[in-house]
Amino acid sequence: MIKDDIVEQVNKLKQQPGKDLVIFGSPGLAKSLMKLGLVDEYKLTLHPVILGAGISLFDNNIEMSNLKLLASKTLGSGVVTLHYTRR
Repeated sequence: MIKDDIVEQVNKLKQQPGKDLVIFGSPGLAKSLMKLGLVDEYKLTLHPVILGAGISLFDNNIEMSNLKLLASKTLGSGVVTLHYTRR
């Protein structure tokens, strides 16, 4: 649990050997880390369903950021996975 010095603590975790840090299903946490500039890559999954409501990952509180597409894949179900890095 990180309570203080979030930027410093997350950067320490990112420097440790091992696998990448991943956020699943927490748009609130993702938004907080994006606002602090701590997200290096985005792996987004686009599902062919229009919900019409829900929690948006990107809103007016997130600064514009240019992304570079690293990979994309279309699955048989119509789901598209997109892998981006920040420029």
